[in-house]
Amino acid sequence: MLTVLISGSAIAYNMFLPSMPDIAREFGVSVLSVQSSLIAFLIAYAAGHLFYGGVADRYGRRPVLLWGLAIYVLASLACALSTSMTMLIAARALQGVGAAGSMVMVRSIVRDLYDRQQSARALAVISTAMVFAPATAPALGGYLHAQFGWQASFVFLAVLSTVLFAYCTVRMAETHQAHGSNLLSNLKAMALGYQVLAGQRVFVAYSLNIGFISGALFAWFAGIPIVLIDSYGVSPNDFGYLMLTGTLGAFFGYASTIWLTGRLGVNRMIVIGSAIGLGGASLYLALPLFGVLTPLAAIAPMSLFNFGLAVTFPNAMAAAVSVRPELAGTGAAINGLSQYGISAITTLVVGLLASNTHLPLAWVIFAMQAAAAIASWVGWRARPAE
Repeated sequence: MLTVLISGSAIAYNMFLPSMPDIAREFGVSVLSVQSSLIAFLIAYAAGHLFYGGVADRYGRRPVLLWGLAIYVLASLACALSTSMTMLIAARALQGVGAAGSMVMVRSIVRDLYDRQQSARALAVISTAMVFAPATAPALGGYLHAQFGWQASFVFLAVLSTVLFAYCTVRMAETHQAHGSNLLSNLKAMALGYQVLAGQRVFVAYSLNIGFISGALFAWFAGIPIVLIDSYGVSPNDFGYLMLTGTLGAFFGYASTIWLTGRLGVNRMIVIGSAIGLGGASLYLALPLFGVLTPLAAIAPMSLFNFGLAVTFPNAMAAAVSVRPELAGTGAAINGLSQYGISAITTLVVGLLASNTHLPLAWVIFAMQAAAAIASWVGWRARPAE
């Protein structure tokens, strides 16, 4: 169920990507305006992480998860019923707030149930689905768009989140003891938790590593549909299947993480994964610099990048939330703020660097992954004993 919850949250961002050009035409706006709905989602998603983590540490995981799913249902319906770009952007922001609840709670519940290295392996298993879901989401979104129109993706998300809400209401158990109901004392404790973690160098380094890697990935998600569909002539339906090529490496990366983390340790895996990701980002930049401007060049090197991401991501998350296990929810919240806050910035940058090729996109991805590699080295230097 944790895997389904995190998958349902992950696909909310990119399921409608094949519909972006048609949404722009329907509402008579620019593609940049449609990309603003991605930015609105990510900003709200990041802010939601910051809120949910501290609240869940004080009040428990289950009620926070249910409130998040309820918001997700209503927001998805509002997206489907949008009659203007302004309404869609507002509904997407609300959808981001709702979707953040599942992401934070799953990461927190895993840390409630497992120790540091077990958490990394558990997150690797869950994250396999987390990559599979958004990798296949554009293909499903493209099919739904072709058959029923752009609203169909949001209707699908509303139905899925309704089913998840009903299941969790009946079957989800609490995994974290609530710490009382005094509002003022809880707010003070939440603020102290954020302050404690912000003072831990290794926590900050690994949170930034997560943020920079995600910034690269979400920049690609935001920029690639415009390049492939509008500039390289790929159909919305074919676009979804091409995306699977770019994310194929993630499956092998997560399999490697499950097998190798116990042997090499969490910290070493973070450095190795960041280096592999930098190799993929370098190749992605080198091809357009040498004039290779094809759909395959805009997709295939990301498979190596995503292999590195899959090696890094679950280990960095496990390492970060294990710095202070009693603050796992708060740690997951700060990780999410870094992850989706930086992603919102890179999505905006990609929108402002509109081009007929994927070269500007490649520069953004390379810069983000280079920063992630530096953060992984800082984390390695400050690492605790394993």
